[in-house]
Amino acid sequence: RFHQICSSDFISDRWIKTINFGLNTTYFSAYDFRTEGSAIFQSLESFCRLSKDYAIQSIDSFNKDLFISQEVLKESVFQSQINFITHEFQLSSPIEFTTELELIRKLIVGNRFLSALHTDYVSGYTDVQDVGIQLQTINRVFPDARRSTCSCRTEIDCNVESMIFDEFGQTDLAYYPPDNKTLMKIPGMLHSCLPVNTILLSTLECFYNQTCLNDLVSLLPTTETFTAMSEFEQSRYKLNSTIQTIIDNLMIEEWVINISYKKYYDQCAPISCTYFEDKKYDWKFVLTQLIGLLGSLIMNGSNQHQINYQRIATRLYLFVLLISLIIVSFYLLLNKDLQQKTIHQPSEFQFKELEKIYSSNLYCPCSTDSMSYSTFITIEPYFHQVCLSDITSDAWINYVKGDNIRNAYYSRLDYRNSGVYQFQLLSMLCQHAQQTVNISIKTFLQTQFLSSQVISQNRFETKVNSTINDWKSETIDQFLQTIKMFQAVSHGNQLMSQQFIYYMDSNGIKLNLKVQEYLNCSCTRSSSCLFPIDRYFYFPLGSSFNFSPLNENLSPPNETIESIINRLMIDSWTSNISFSSYYDICSPSSCTYQYISRNDLFFVITTILGIFGGLSLGLKLLTLIILRFIEKTINNNSFNGFITMIKNLFVCNTEKRLINRFHFIFLLLILCVIFIFSAFKPKSVTIQIIKPSLSNYKDLLKDHYYSLQCSCSQISIPYETFLNIEPHFHDLCSSQFISDEWIYYLYGEGNLFHRFSFDDYRYSAPGQFLLLSSFCKLSQGKVNHTLSRLLASYFINSQLLSENHLIEQIEIILNRLQSTTFNSFLNLLNLIREIIGSNMIMNVWSTNWEYSFQTEFILPVARTEPVNYGECNCGLSFKCTQSSGGMMSGCYPLESILQTKLYCFYDQNCIDSSGNFTSLNMSTLEKSQFNLNSTIESILNNLMIEEYKTNLSYENYFNQCQPLSCSYSYIKTHDITQTIISLISLYGGLVIITRCLAIIFVKIYQHKKNRINPEVLQQNI
Repeated sequence: RFHQICSSDFISDRWIKTINFGLNTTYFSAYDFRTEGSAIFQSLESFCRLSKDYAIQSIDSFNKDLFISQEVLKESVFQSQINFITHEFQLSSPIEFTTELELIRKLIVGNRFLSALHTDYVSGYTDVQDVGIQLQTINRVFPDARRSTCSCRTEIDCNVESMIFDEFGQTDLAYYPPDNKTLMKIPGMLHSCLPVNTILLSTLECFYNQTCLNDLVSLLPTTETFTAMSEFEQSRYKLNSTIQTIIDNLMIEEWVINISYKKYYDQCAPISCTYFEDKKYDWKFVLTQLIGLLGSLIMNGSNQHQINYQRIATRLYLFVLLISLIIVSFYLLLNKDLQQKTIHQPSEFQFKELEKIYSSNLYCPCSTDSMSYSTFITIEPYFHQVCLSDITSDAWINYVKGDNIRNAYYSRLDYRNSGVYQFQLLSMLCQHAQQTVNISIKTFLQTQFLSSQVISQNRFETKVNSTINDWKSETIDQFLQTIKMFQAVSHGNQLMSQQFIYYMDSNGIKLNLKVQEYLNCSCTRSSSCLFPIDRYFYFPLGSSFNFSPLNENLSPPNETIESIINRLMIDSWTSNISFSSYYDICSPSSCTYQYISRNDLFFVITTILGIFGGLSLGLKLLTLIILRFIEKTINNNSFNGFITMIKNLFVCNTEKRLINRFHFIFLLLILCVIFIFSAFKPKSVTIQIIKPSLSNYKDLLKDHYYSLQCSCSQISIPYETFLNIEPHFHDLCSSQFISDEWIYYLYGEGNLFHRFSFDDYRYSAPGQFLLLSSFCKLSQGKVNHTLSRLLASYFINSQLLSENHLIEQIEIILNRLQSTTFNSFLNLLNLIREIIGSNMIMNVWSTNWEYSFQTEFILPVARTEPVNYGECNCGLSFKCTQSSGGMMSGCYPLESILQTKLYCFYDQNCIDSSGNFTSLNMSTLEKSQFNLNSTIESILNNLMIEEYKTNLSYENYFNQCQPLSCSYSYIKTHDITQTIISLISLYGGLVIITRCLAIIFVKIYQHKKNRINPEVLQQNI
């Protein structure tokens, strides 16, 4: 929800037109609200629109971010992490906007651009002998209560109360406000050097008060009525909050955040959940072991028949028993199973030791899952000595500035006149760089580092270093991008600056400006014109000089300011990352690790003892049966004996036989039940493969896609080792139409004012194509730098990703990077457009505002008037354009080139009928995403890019990852071997138990059967 001003009458066209005075605008005092009122609220409307765009794009970018969690987080942890993330997002969203806005404002002041409203400089005419009429510009000053003055020449926020004066058409140059003619003071509103500065310093107090608003409207020539904003509407801002304060929060009143744990869980879609619990052996395990041991602890008796075969049977029995025990022992000793162990309150040393051995299966949950970077990182920038030296101090700037009387004797190009602006701009850049870095460091260190579990020191430092490097690069890039974009726009638009000398030229209908050239170098065609100033040092700067020079041992004396600015005025950085601090804050209460290990000796011994009883008894019976069968075979009675044995199974004529039969049945039933439940009980089995090859991994992936996990030996992999991205830019950016030759061809011999009408595109064509050339270079630089930064960074993941998953991850990263890059570039361009346009900065070609025509320059005051394009007035909108010979003309060359369609570039007669330069090839449109009706703005919205060509090598990624091992798990539903071992271990004990049960059952049965019935006995008596 945005501030109510952004939905009020005061940003509507109706209000802006009401307070616009058209051709009479500059006939009021420059300090009068009516002079800049329309421009002020145009800039306010721009801030509302830009703030909404920034907020929406920030939200869109935020929504495209990946929330990474290797496992499902519980709801409380999830809520905590999301709250931290959203809080950081709210804090960081306005920073880019406000930082760029501040720098643009400083660059406008530093470059001394002239507003058509004359709020920063007073303009007048001076007749220079043998040269002509020169446009004289003098900086405006603002008096304050202490009777001192603030000059728009060097200050950015000079201000006085905003007032309406009873004054119109003043013929003399006015340097101060006419306080004695005040009609109304507007509460909360201030007047500053430029309209944008004015609105930022002002409050909206009057526009909450209907009476104040009515008083203001009554002084305007209108019958329109307007409603004040509600002072009772719930707001985070006070009624007297400045617009700057509101803009610092992107004009947002509140963020409405909805967090859905259900949607998170549905997106996560866990395939399985595994839990472990520490507890004592349950009664089933204890009972099973006791039954198994029972058979080995109780010796079976021998009958007389068995003694007859004891010697032979004992040898055979011992041999088979020994072989069986050896086989079982080896199986138990060599069999591997997944084991788990937990260490409580582990120290940092213990964690590091465990991490060396069990890196892929170690889990140490943090007691605090998020922490700010400031808790374990310190960052210190060391700025270039120039920013800490005397030459950027106020004392030096005031010293170089001198006084107006002395400076009047010097040429405007004299360093003693222009030097102060260079040092002032240098000081501003140093201050802004320091401010930018300090804010950026503060914001970065407040960012939360999310860690639900402790990560290894190597991975931690790699991840944090990568984040720091990205942050540094992004901070520097944003600073430089603002400066380069501003340079390109201001040069292409040919903005008027007080540092140049202008002469008036007339064609009998309109006035035009001629700019003095520097040694035959025209600033219209090149922004690199330099002028030697040595010969202007005729007089000493002064007798009192107490400033220290720079130390040439700290930096090269021949280093340019540009190279220093390219480093954000920073010579070096120091950063300290403390893993110990991170571990202490994380403070894991326990560490659990899993490992695959053979069974321990105790388990093997107890299992063999359990097996021994059943195995011993079974082998004894088997040996006796074999021996008896051999004996019967020798005596030729084997078949008859076998038939008799089968018959005897169903004959129960004695108690002993009955017990034997029930014993057999009970034992068989229990063994069958145990077999069924044991053999088909599901069990998780984990298999580990050491250093698999790529082909092995792909085979494993086919069979165990969901459970396969491979730990990388390199957790951070440079993107450039497996990824290559090549952007293909639009043909315009490799055409002749961005070359110096083409721009010089359009400029010709100059005198564009006399050759073309102001609404002919050829009049401003050099500026338009300078901008097109700049956009191509800036877009290419931005894209290439962003891609280089990406490829030089690291893809961090401890687990090997499948090819499809890796491609998906890279596509998401590239889409987000592309969106972020586009938005950053276009937002900056739009902000520069709005600030320049809202400040009504004039350009040399007078295509937005022009000086009022005079046949004779009798009056010293230079009035300006807005230019019309059809029904569109540049005083109401700086984006006015109209068609001109297949191209466009408008208030600024920038607006003209942006609205130009492509078809002219593909038409030889349209672009250059002389044939000196060839139009673009029409056949290239077949493969282009743009068509003939596409505007330059639509192409620029894609940063002049036709397509990206991406090449990803999964083999290189795999080789960089170098998985140490791969493991997969599966559910084994039947384990016959383990079941047989269990049955054998239980058999001996079950024989005894079922024998006892059979005896008890038969005794009870016999007792009930032999019980005497008393009634029958009494009858017999």
